[in-house]
Amino acid sequence: MTLPVVLRQNSEPERVRALQQLGVLNTNTSDYFDSVTALAKTLFDVSGAYISLLDSDRQWIKSAVGYCPPNTDRDKAFCQYTIAQASVLVIEDTLRDPRFAGNPLVAGPQGVRFYAGAPLVTQDGYAIGALCLIDQRTRALPASDQQRLATLAGLVMAHITLGRAVGHVDAVSGMPNKYRLADDLGAAAALAPGAQRVLVDLAMPDAARAFEIIRVMGAAVHDQLVREVGARLQQLFADRAQVYHLGDTRFALLSRDADSDAFIDYLYGLDAALQTPLTSLNIPLVLPGFGGIVRFALGADSAADAPRQAAAAVNQALSAQQRWSLYSDSEDAQQRRAFRLLHDVRRAIADGEFELVYQPKHNLPGGACHGAEALLRWHHRELGTISPAEFIPLIETTALIGPLGDWVINTAIAQLGAWHAAGYLVKVALNLSAWNFEEPDLVDRLAAACRQHRVDPRYVEIECTEGVWMESADILATLHRIRALGMGLALDDFGTGYSNFSYLQKVPATVVKVDQSLIRHVHTTPRDQRIVRSLIALARELDYQVVAEGVETAQSLALIREWGCDVAQGYHFSKPLAAGVFIDYLVRHQHGADNTS
Repeated sequence: MTLPVVLRQNSEPERVRALQQLGVLNTNTSDYFDSVTALAKTLFDVSGAYISLLDSDRQWIKSAVGYCPPNTDRDKAFCQYTIAQASVLVIEDTLRDPRFAGNPLVAGPQGVRFYAGAPLVTQDGYAIGALCLIDQRTRALPASDQQRLATLAGLVMAHITLGRAVGHVDAVSGMPNKYRLADDLGAAAALAPGAQRVLVDLAMPDAARAFEIIRVMGAAVHDQLVREVGARLQQLFADRAQVYHLGDTRFALLSRDADSDAFIDYLYGLDAALQTPLTSLNIPLVLPGFGGIVRFALGADSAADAPRQAAAAVNQALSAQQRWSLYSDSEDAQQRRAFRLLHDVRRAIADGEFELVYQPKHNLPGGACHGAEALLRWHHRELGTISPAEFIPLIETTALIGPLGDWVINTAIAQLGAWHAAGYLVKVALNLSAWNFEEPDLVDRLAAACRQHRVDPRYVEIECTEGVWMESADILATLHRIRALGMGLALDDFGTGYSNFSYLQKVPATVVKVDQSLIRHVHTTPRDQRIVRSLIALARELDYQVVAEGVETAQSLALIREWGCDVAQGYHFSKPLAAGVFIDYLVRHQHGADNTS
């Protein structure tokens, strides 16, 4: 029985690619497939029925009822012969067919004596597998039954095709989605390799605005607005670009021709159109949009590279709050570097790439050194030394700050215990992130580390950046528990952030650290002098110990000593030191220092 589509011959690589693009090889079976095979078994009264897909070297059984062969090498699959023709293949007696007689399923104990298979053929004419019948007795299959089997195979293929269509269309907007974009980029690269195109990643509205719409108006209104945005984009780019809905409020535009300059000029001229309020819901809304633009040449890697580069560009547009941002290699490199650093954090902890160094702290006015601030350093095995100014802000935005904070706590307190055991009663300050103070077991871990390494908690000081986040009831409770352990609590970077003295009544701090940005030029800047002098006076009036960080000159040191600062640290004394070097420094300066004058 001839099928309605003529199979393409001598095109095995294209056939396999067609199978892979359907995305069914790595999926589980479905109730639909199972119902078809069950119907086939009953309808044709056979031992078994199954749906087989043929990759380049394997047969994959997607559904089976009754007796059927297992997944096997392709050269042992009956279906390898079925996909080579455009009609139902019927083998009434497998022992009499030289293609089948030596097959283990025929000659072995399974004793398959009958086979019939109808090829599963794509719209482009590629046979990707077959709907098969097998029996353990010889038999015929009349033409009418062959037609029924071919019809069932057509239903299976239609279901596979529909599944692909559903997987390539967004459920909210009904528009082609990111998977269709990837397919289209691959197809375009095959048809016109090297041709210039433009891909735009458009956030309209941005995520923050979308969240507000959902919160205030509900998800149904949000979805309707998404559909309206999609319709507007399709209207604006009807003859210029294919529009895709990537998900949520993200859309993509793929230019249709190679005139990249003209397309980008057209984009830049659309600000007024994109700003026009959407009104179909009787709620006029202006939705801010941000677009990332990438020019590229169609090629083998376009489907992977172009969407990633466009996403990098739209992230830059969002960060800068500008309508359009052209893809930049340097900006993309920064983002990829940031991603790599975050990816490498856990490995770096395990491999010992992180290190704590210790910046000496000197008491004033005498200048003796009895403590230090532990500072984190990262010596990446491939990228070299990474500045804390680069990696700490990155890590603080993720849950990785948890395990890294835990490493800092245990490493610093273990070092402190070793120093104390050697007779050096040093006090060490540790920096923790705001996220760390939200961890419910933080205080328990601090206490456990002190017990394990035999450190009196009063020799540990916890530094945290002062800010409004401290007014959270849970965080305040954590801060009070830290103080109850006997540890000190220092407000870091004081004078540059929240700096609301009213909240000092709630936070059980013992120390305020005047930010280095105020100290560094205090000897030359009258305004900074007035601010620092006032901060020191007020903090002392409230019974806080005052620490000045960033002391780099003898003149600055003289001023803060005169104003009553209690402790100073900075490059005027020493850069941060490795643990062993710090102890040598401590011994030399435990009774005072020449560089405190």
